[in-house]
Amino acid sequence: MKKEYAHSEDISAEPSKMNIKEFIKPYVKNWYWFVLSLGLLVVIAFLYLRYSKPIYAAETTILIVEESKLSPEVAVLEGLSNSSMNNTKVDGEIQILKSRALMEEVVEDLKLNRQLFVKGRINDEEVYSNKPFKVNYLESDSILNKSYNRFKIKITSPTGFDYVEGDNPPKSFLFGENVPTSLGNVILIPNQDYFSNYMDRSIEVVVTPVKNVREHYKRKISVAPIAKGSNILSIYLTDPVQEKAKDIVNKLAEVYNQNSIDEKNQVAKATSTFIDDRIKLISTDLSEVDITKERFKVGNKLTDITSEAGIFLETGAQNEQNLIQLETELNTVNHMSQYVKNQEGYKLLPSNIGLSDANITSISTKYNELVLERQRLLKTSGENNPIVVQLDQQLNGLKSSMEQSLTNLKSTINIRVSNLRNQESLINSRISSVPGQERQNRDIQRQQNIKETIYLYLLQKREEAAISMAATSPNAKVIEPAYSSYNPISSGKKIYFASLFLGLLLPFGFIYVKELLDTKIHKKSDLTEAMPNISVLAQLPKIENKKGLTIEENDRSVLAESFRILRTNIDYLFKKKDQPQSEVIYVTSSISGEGKTFISYNLASVYAYSNKRVLLIGADIRKPSLTSFIANTSKVGLSEYLHGDATLEEIIKPVLSFNDLDIIQSGKIPPNPAELLMDKKLGELFETVKQRYDVIIVDTAPAMPVTDTILISEFADRTLYVTRADYTEKALLKFVSEVYREQKLKNMSLVINDVKNANLGYGAKLGYGYGAQLEKRKRWF
Repeated sequence: MKKEYAHSEDISAEPSKMNIKEFIKPYVKNWYWFVLSLGLLVVIAFLYLRYSKPIYAAETTILIVEESKLSPEVAVLEGLSNSSMNNTKVDGEIQILKSRALMEEVVEDLKLNRQLFVKGRINDEEVYSNKPFKVNYLESDSILNKSYNRFKIKITSPTGFDYVEGDNPPKSFLFGENVPTSLGNVILIPNQDYFSNYMDRSIEVVVTPVKNVREHYKRKISVAPIAKGSNILSIYLTDPVQEKAKDIVNKLAEVYNQNSIDEKNQVAKATSTFIDDRIKLISTDLSEVDITKERFKVGNKLTDITSEAGIFLETGAQNEQNLIQLETELNTVNHMSQYVKNQEGYKLLPSNIGLSDANITSISTKYNELVLERQRLLKTSGENNPIVVQLDQQLNGLKSSMEQSLTNLKSTINIRVSNLRNQESLINSRISSVPGQERQNRDIQRQQNIKETIYLYLLQKREEAAISMAATSPNAKVIEPAYSSYNPISSGKKIYFASLFLGLLLPFGFIYVKELLDTKIHKKSDLTEAMPNISVLAQLPKIENKKGLTIEENDRSVLAESFRILRTNIDYLFKKKDQPQSEVIYVTSSISGEGKTFISYNLASVYAYSNKRVLLIGADIRKPSLTSFIANTSKVGLSEYLHGDATLEEIIKPVLSFNDLDIIQSGKIPPNPAELLMDKKLGELFETVKQRYDVIIVDTAPAMPVTDTILISEFADRTLYVTRADYTEKALLKFVSEVYREQKLKNMSLVINDVKNANLGYGAKLGYGYGAQLEKRKRWF
């Protein structure tokens, strides 16, 4: 018998190989799901394209310019400071472009919170340009920008329209007439160029709070560098209205640039304001000096006194010029000192006002840089911010340094003026002989020269400040204005391609996951892949009609052909012997419900129909099942025989519908089935029946939950181990493989039961097809 067992291993199934056909088989088998999914998603794509609003994209690119290239005045002052003023960072500018403040300005400038919609069959279409009328709200913008309102207008004639708000009945008004709404009075002014296109159509006017519109576009706007590390930014926006998207993108770049110019011009504006104030004062003083000189000359009837004392004045000319310059600078220092002392808070200081002390210019420049930085921080944080507090401390220190420097410079100038005045006294003593009128005229002339010099100097500085403001460049340069393709970004080809892709992906994914999570066997390859060394003798087809579970004589059904194939394979495995001896075939399974009793009965039937004497034994004495196929006409069975309550002749009963088939029923369920099967009478039974029958088929208990089959395995010549498609768990195959490897059952082979026709192998389909053709022929006659 061991030799025969080895033979069984030799005809084992071939090891499984990766087969493309097997891989795609479940997808081909469920082809109708792919067709249904593709059709459904193509219809959905068609409906989406038919009724959804097209979305357009607008994009502009801007170049962030380096700070040193922006302001000539700042570029000059930058050289006087140890720290660079080029603090523009691309990441920071991106955050500014995406800020709420900037987007709110765009919404208010373009009035994006006021919209007109034309009613359509399914979707409403916004009218952005070429509006049929203009809506003028009499309420102030400050209230309008915080309010929500909507009403409907239906143009009924070239001069009138119907007005509806909420559930109120419609009211008729004329264009240009005050229309009372919940948001105050409005006036509608018609646009004659596009008026006729909207006749008798319902137009909805919607007012939305600015903050809501701002947040909407802030979420949609995209600002990013075109490449990593690049200072060229792309501003991108999508919207159902193409022109609207382009306007928003262009306006955002425009507002950003204007704000950057205004911020940079704050220093120049502060300087210009300071100079204007000084010009007004100096102009008044200069007029007074001119009037005094005029009265002096008229009163004393003088013409050109200077020519008479030219020889004396030539010596003091240079001294007087130096004195004028010092007094001019002293005057500027006094005004600057007074301006710094009277300044409240932290405001910008005038720069480049002509002081000789470079330290004061450097302190002023640094002070203005910190003031601008503080103002920027206060836009997004409070005064208690640690950075703002630190800036305040630095500003206070710079302010003190400025006051001290001005004081020191004033003292220096006073000393130099005192020295020059001493020299002037010396010169005056030498011209003491000049008439008193000349001295008075000289004093007046000196005052006039001082005032004129200061006045001309201030005029020059005012022009420089104006040129500086006019020459200030923005932070960004627009490389390409907003561009939008006439084709929407959600084009039909892309949508249909996506629907086709998704239509194939969904059923594929569903089937793939289903196969992945499937824990049951379904076909022969599932067994051969898990247990390549165990032969599979037959695949039994799934029978939909439960009444056809038994085989009749001359039966040519699919089921009958399958069992004939199983019988042939079993006979091939048995070797010829010198003396004829019966074949003992055990039929078992892992668990109940896999069809071992069904196979036992039908296998016994096909052997009986082949004119062999067959005995069918119900050895599953724990849960007898043969009675569901053969009526139990005996009161005793195997249990009674093993217990000694009946003889062998009493338990063997013929099956009435067969000539050569007898049966031993299981009998009553004993309390100790394992111990009963270990009785030596069972061996005597097999020795006796082997002399009477050609084939003995034993329906045994499941091998996994109980040990009954393994206990009596010594009496078997071959064991058919039954598995069931769509029922047996793949995890149970480990137990089957272990039983085979440890030789617990003799000459074990596999049978897979209840296989769907789609999962049957080629040979099985050919055999079954032959039987099916015979069945079909019978129906024709």
